[in-house]
Amino acid sequence: MYAPRDHTITLCNMPEEKIVILLKTWQGPTRDIALNRLESAKKMLSSVREYLQYPNYSWHIADDGSEQWYQDEFLSLFDEYTFTDTKANGNIGLNLNMGMRVALEETDFVLHWSDDIVLERAVNLQPYVTLLQDYDDIGIVYLRNAHHTFDTEVVERNGALWRVLLHSPRAPFLYITSLILMHRRHWDYYGPFPEGLRIDVVQQAMSWRYRNFEDGPKIVIPEELWHKTMPLCVGTSTWDWRLKEPKSWHHYRSFGAQRR
Repeated sequence: MYAPRDHTITLCNMPEEKIVILLKTWQGPTRDIALNRLESAKKMLSSVREYLQYPNYSWHIADDGSEQWYQDEFLSLFDEYTFTDTKANGNIGLNLNMGMRVALEETDFVLHWSDDIVLERAVNLQPYVTLLQDYDDIGIVYLRNAHHTFDTEVVERNGALWRVLLHSPRAPFLYITSLILMHRRHWDYYGPFPEGLRIDVVQQAMSWRYRNFEDGPKIVIPEELWHKTMPLCVGTSTWDWRLKEPKSWHHYRSFGAQRR
């Protein structure tokens, strides 16, 4: 039976390649939701500072058209950062593309994150960075657990096991826009995110590209995350208001970019 190796190492021995955390935010359609997001962002930031193990990272804040008061409050949580603003109020693809272009000016490694994702335990990024350095046939490492529609193939790289996502037609969401460590080569090969579409359509479109361009860089999930039921979790405040206002939220988020 496979036992994941212990990735705990001394920080001074870790590689110095910089990671930019591409942090997506948007205040939402109401002030109450905006205040919830700010509280969730505080929890997110506290958890990353406590649990993310990597010595050289910085923040890029990608805002999707929030009001000035929200941006001021959000940015005040960070000491240093770069910043982009779509001014679109609902264009996730444009937000990601603007953020990626700035992040890639600094590094080849971009960690996609969202303001409502809270780390619950330590995550050491060093083995994932090393994997992306050593193997140019891999473009993304997922920091998430399995989805029931995923078909995978187990491979051994750098003394550890990894699940390579296969190009399965039964998995509509092979691709996600958070919880991923992306190398520049993935962006260069598959191209920018589609713009002016709601988030689920963006993810489906990127999944289609991955599925149909089989020679491109692969997506892998570390074996030690594969069997975890919830290695990372989403902030509860976000899900609370989504459950309370699913119709109004879905309509606004889906068509905000086109209506404005």
